Amino acid sequence: AVFWGDIALDDEDLKIFQIDRTIDLTQHSNERLGHNTGGFGEHGMSKKRGALYQLIDRIRRFGSGFEQNNTSKERTTVKFSGKNEKNRFPRAATSRTERIWPGGVIPYVIGGNFTGTQRAMFKQAMRHWEKYTCVTFIERSDEESYIVFTYRPCGCCSYVGRRGNGPQAISIGKNCDKFGIVVHELGHVIGFWHEHTRPDRDDHVTIIRENIQPGQEYNFLKMEPGEVNSLGEPYDFDSIMHYARNTFSRGMFLDTILPSRDDNGIRPAIGQRTRLSKGDIAQARKLYRCPACGETLQESTGNFSSPGFPNGYPSYTHCIWRISVTPGEKIVLNFTTMDLYKSSLCWYDYIEVRDGYWRKSPLLGRFCGDKLPEVLASSDSRMWIEFRSSSNWVGKGFAAIYEAICGGEIHKNEGQIQSPNYPDDYRPMKECVWKITVSENYNVGLTFQAFEIERHDNCAYDYLEIRDGTNENSPLIGHFCGYDKPEDIRSTSNTLWMKFVSDGTVNKAGFAANFFKEEDECAKPDNGGCEQRCVNTLGSYQCACDPGYELGPDKKSCEAACGGLLTKLNGTITTPGWPKEYPPNKNCVWQVVAPTQYRISMKFEFFELEGNEV
Repeated sequence: AVFWGDIALDDEDLKIFQIDRTIDLTQHSNERLGHNTGGFGEHGMSKKRGALYQLIDRIRRFGSGFEQNNTSKERTTVKFSGKNEKNRFPRAATSRTERIWPGGVIPYVIGGNFTGTQRAMFKQAMRHWEKYTCVTFIERSDEESYIVFTYRPCGCCSYVGRRGNGPQAISIGKNCDKFGIVVHELGHVIGFWHEHTRPDRDDHVTIIRENIQPGQEYNFLKMEPGEVNSLGEPYDFDSIMHYARNTFSRGMFLDTILPSRDDNGIRPAIGQRTRLSKGDIAQARKLYRCPACGETLQESTGNFSSPGFPNGYPSYTHCIWRISVTPGEKIVLNFTTMDLYKSSLCWYDYIEVRDGYWRKSPLLGRFCGDKLPEVLASSDSRMWIEFRSSSNWVGKGFAAIYEAICGGEIHKNEGQIQSPNYPDDYRPMKECVWKITVSENYNVGLTFQAFEIERHDNCAYDYLEIRDGTNENSPLIGHFCGYDKPEDIRSTSNTLWMKFVSDGTVNKAGFAANFFKEEDECAKPDNGGCEQRCVNTLGSYQCACDPGYELGPDKKSCEAACGGLLTKLNGTITTPGWPKEYPPNKNCVWQVVAPTQYRISMKFEFFELEGNEV
């Protein structure tokens, strides 16, 4: 792919660029010169046209792959013109509906090359977007389109919106693994271009092109109106999608983007990488058509109610609440008041509660009238609550409270368990007990991605206890605390018991672990396909050979081994495969090394090699 800053452009993007940039070149050929506006004149216009054609040619050469390094020195040079119109236009959100993630659901996979700390930070960034919008990130199961957190040569980069037809990379390279940067890159995934590339940017900032690093001018291209969605949001200096004043600058104190002064003569700050701005939130909610009523609830306990409660709810109201707690926890929902218009099948005014993250998750119940529902519980860590009213009946509405319950029985062949409130610090005075059960004739495998529990020599305060069985009296596997990840764990049956305890003082980040059903391939009649020895490992197995042999190219058969460096004070040297006949085509060299002032003596006890008869 060709990269526009940290944005990867595919063929469809460049088709738009090819058409609109050509139009732009002819429309603005007589723009005025200006040392601060980036005006170009006739000579500059020729360079701009050539640079854009180079950009299009590069996408043709590289195709739609994702391997091009955005730190390459081969860059296009682009010059700009500025305008002084004061009208405000749409923000830089994608205008292509196919780039919007259906239902706002974005499946993800985190590559195995990231540390537990990095994984936790990625999840914090995703939860940040979830908290303020209706976008939902889920671990990928069998979804066709999904994002993959990885490390590509481009460093920090992503495509804009959903590409479709398979995985798409979000690259978090060296020095990119910061919360604000990941939130920024996820903004591209959700569907946002950079704020400073929107069509009306010249009314709000000035591009100082003489301060831009040679070869980086293309990062300051401006989008055409047809390339962005008309959502009516004003220019947002505070956007997390905005470049900083000295981005791609020749020097630290030289501006490349200069914000216009406000009514008080002050230049706004730009380029923050701390949190979503109010404009970012408003834009994302418009892009994904989030209901104006409702929110995402991420605390371990909370409450919510219908609009206007208890003084009645308005007609034609639509609200959605999404409860999202730590994986491994379950949600218990209790309605404390219920006073809605009652109809057959709850056709008009109703509340739907679903066991999962979206509107297609399994239905736990549909309620109306004044009868309080039974207490509802989720099977996992997410719950969806939707409220609709279409009558003119005036009732109090409803009120509900919820609580996240840690621990419980888990009957699944794979999943994730995390300490309460992970990846943030676990809460004090918690005790969580999990009993994991996988399919019969399998073992439970457990691997840790992150581990940080208050350190103590005897793990007396906060700890994770794991036992091989179904209860607290089963054989102890380990009592863990501190900052070192425990080794991989495998039970001897299809059950595993875990208990996490925290006291009331020091709180840490906690732990994240994956569990799965584990099979002993070496117990199969064919010995796992190994010629000599089979060694079972967690999630897999490997073949090994007896002394004097080594694995063949197929990693299953064994061949006679020979040669090597010998440093012991005594030992035995044999031909490969001794006492069997040695194999053909072997070349063995032994190097025997003794300590200083020692001599080496050798005695042959048997000798029979092929030789010429004399």
